[in-house]
Amino acid sequence: MMKLVQGLVLVFFCCFATMAGAQDAPPPPPKGIDISVKGGARRVLLPMAVPDTLEEGSTKGAAARVQETLRRDLDLAGLFKVLPSDSFFFDPSKEGMNVTDINFQNWFNVGAQGLIKSSAKLKGDSVVLDLRLYIVDKGEQVKLKYTPGPVGRDKVADEVHKFVNAVVEHFTGTPGIFGTRVAYVQKMKGGTKQIYVMDMDGTNAGRVSKHDAINILPTWGPNGGVYYTSYADKNPDLWMARAGKVKKVSSKRGQNSGAAYCNGKVALTLSMGGENADVYLVNPETGDVVKRLTDHWAIDTSPSWSPDCSKIAFVSSRSGGPQIYVMNADGSDQRRLTFQGTYNTSPDWSPKGDKIAFTARDERARFDIFVVDLEGAIERLTQDQGNNQDPSWSPDGRYIMFSSDRGGKGDRIWMMTDDGEIQRLITTSGSGYTSPVWAR
Repeated sequence: MMKLVQGLVLVFFCCFATMAGAQDAPPPPPKGIDISVKGGARRVLLPMAVPDTLEEGSTKGAAARVQETLRRDLDLAGLFKVLPSDSFFFDPSKEGMNVTDINFQNWFNVGAQGLIKSSAKLKGDSVVLDLRLYIVDKGEQVKLKYTPGPVGRDKVADEVHKFVNAVVEHFTGTPGIFGTRVAYVQKMKGGTKQIYVMDMDGTNAGRVSKHDAINILPTWGPNGGVYYTSYADKNPDLWMARAGKVKKVSSKRGQNSGAAYCNGKVALTLSMGGENADVYLVNPETGDVVKRLTDHWAIDTSPSWSPDCSKIAFVSSRSGGPQIYVMNADGSDQRRLTFQGTYNTSPDWSPKGDKIAFTARDERARFDIFVVDLEGAIERLTQDQGNNQDPSWSPDGRYIMFSSDRGGKGDRIWMMTDDGEIQRLITTSGSGYTSPVWAR
């Protein structure tokens, strides 16, 4: 992906050079924004100008919502450097939306390679949005896979997400992930823990668990449902929240925890009334056991499906401490995948199928996020930034959501690019956020 983006940047540089030679002594073209990262690698971000949204009459806050969402999405994307508005030495509000209205030389001079223009106006109860991407050096509007239309005022952010997804697709070939949902655990003042879902940018949070109890380990099920383990009835039972209702799915004595759903199948950790914890296949609606997948004296837990549902990653202590293992979906061919470290947990299989993210405790008793490929090669993604746990891949496999207590501000949810180079805070207020799980 980044090779493609960097290639595009190189093309832009060439075009800038051509443009510079054709005009009277413009300043040298910017070379993108380099960000220093571990290992000497460098990620080049496309400088993107996002002037304030033009407002035709009063939009009752819709225009402000558009520009706020645009800048937030582009920053989270990990592909662009949103230029500060105070770097604009001219008044962008005097420009219109059309090519003939835009002074591209001015945008070139502030270092922009991309320019997003936006406008909003009210029409009855709807907001009419105009969102456009321009390539500055070419002075051209990009034709995106996006069709604007009137939207309700409560859907303005959703419409901007669609536009940014199209912008991301233009530069990478794959649509963005804005508008997707994340389930997580929120610690409450009374000491309970509740299951919530929110948009991936941290907005539109809503509680889905109903019990004033400890509710943990959310995961997405069929038709927008969310499985979670609850102590509401004094036993760690498996529940599902869906369409505003909750129901108990599995309540066998002992553990009913860590559900993982894939195409009509649920893998679940059960301890069967005091037996050792093992991984089972259960019916996704009734919790009836379909098949026992592991049968070992050690603890086997935390199943995570491969994207094609043919394999399962899980955690086992059969080697003396928790390590990441993989097996076929029928429980055969179980093999250890991680051999570094003594405490590796919470695996999440990438939707691309090539890597598994997990949490590891290092020699300083710090928790960090790692990925391992299917040959066992490990890469560290976080370090020296507090404790970082519970990774969850985005639907496109380009980002990882996780919880972190960095900065001494308690547990909050963060998102990083899949190489760990760019990390952004998602839950910007409060703390007590853990166990994020991305819907995919």
